[in-house]
Amino acid sequence: MQTATPPAEPAPAPLPGAWGRIDWSPPVPDHFLIPEHHYRMRGDCSFLTPGQRVRLNHLSVRFSCESFVHFERYVIEYLERYPARLGPLPERRVRCFIDEERVHVDAFYAALERLRPELHAGQRLQMHRWSWVDRLLLRLSPSVTFFLLAALFEEMTLYVPVVMDERPEESYPPLHEVMRLHAREERGHVALDERVLAHAAKEQPRWRVGLQVLLMLGVMACVGMQMDRAWKRGVEQFARDEGLTARQRRALQGKRLSTSDEMGVRSFSKRLASSPLCGAGLLRAVLDRLT
Repeated sequence: MQTATPPAEPAPAPLPGAWGRIDWSPPVPDHFLIPEHHYRMRGDCSFLTPGQRVRLNHLSVRFSCESFVHFERYVIEYLERYPARLGPLPERRVRCFIDEERVHVDAFYAALERLRPELHAGQRLQMHRWSWVDRLLLRLSPSVTFFLLAALFEEMTLYVPVVMDERPEESYPPLHEVMRLHAREERGHVALDERVLAHAAKEQPRWRVGLQVLLMLGVMACVGMQMDRAWKRGVEQFARDEGLTARQRRALQGKRLSTSDEMGVRSFSKRLASSPLCGAGLLRAVLDRLT
């Protein structure tokens, strides 16, 4: 009797430049995709079996990729909808900024589809939802508020490949390369963010800049709540699949900053020490409490 040949896994859509040279051929491993120590929970997760720890790691990686897709969309939407808020950025550089962010989105969608094609085919997200809250946050965020938040999140992404470099044996090679390329291009985006912020500090009254810095703290809190809700959606499905008890599910719902997030927050806080923005000291004090 002839055995049916299993269908080939779908290949990600081609990407431009260095992104198109990523080798997606290595199969998704049955071990960690990003080093296990990168993700940290608040609760006691000692009840997890070795297999469940690996599957939780895969869920965490998918959550990271979905989060990158979701918040890269923030940048794209803001740059396209509110060009008058961009200060000194020339139109050509803004266009390049948007194009690079679109490539990043496509790359993370490709990674998601590679990891779980049955869940993410057709560029679908399972945990994050784009809602009226996202649209409202974009609409209400003036330039200092938005570009401070963008610079913080971009800084946090720079350290993912650093963590993966620590334990390459626990790092999935195609994903490792995606994170490297993403971090390389995000460094340029951080520089653009700082250019907009420096222009605002010079051209706007100090009281107005200070209010926008305070607003950034509110927007950051709203974004944090959205992240928590998205993670809980993933945990609920994970708990059902793994047959976890309600108590075990709750232990997984409290997610701490990842290792790279914490490194990024600390780095961003150091940058604020020399920032000309009114209110930078207060923002730095708040961020330091997170780590």
